[in-house]
Amino acid sequence: MMPFHFLILAVLVALGQVGCSGGHDHDHSHAEPHYHEPPHGGAGVTLGDEAAHIEFLVDAAAGSVTAWFFTPHMERYLRIQAETFEVLAKLPDGEARLTFRAVANAGTGETVGDTSQFVAQADGLAGVESFDAVLPEVTVRGTVYRNVAFNYPKGN
Repeated sequence: MMPFHFLILAVLVALGQVGCSGGHDHDHSHAEPHYHEPPHGGAGVTLGDEAAHIEFLVDAAAGSVTAWFFTPHMERYLRIQAETFEVLAKLPDGEARLTFRAVANAGTGETVGDTSQFVAQADGLAGVESFDAVLPEVTVRGTVYRNVAFNYPKGN
């Protein structure tokens, strides 16, 4: 009877290892797409085969959009070497070019050109609850990602 219980335990442990545990930080493939919850409640955007993520959060009252870069599984902030990047938003009144500028943070040691957080002024988003957008180009960890389409607030 003891070997049978051991077999069941071994199978359960093996099945637990198959899932997306999030305890690793590397590129990987999954048979089915899955979703990682953006920590700030914004729109999650996946880059590549989950090599990195970006979260976009609109603050209509402040007229701004904040973007944070994350490691795979949105576990940790990911600093990138950029001062700016752009997003083209398709709004009811036409297309808006949002220029995201790096945010320095003395508390974390992040600086312009080595940060995970960016902010864009977006006065035209007042009252807009949903929009489609394209990230024309961004470089993360030496990889260039082009024409990444997403929806706010759904993500991609």
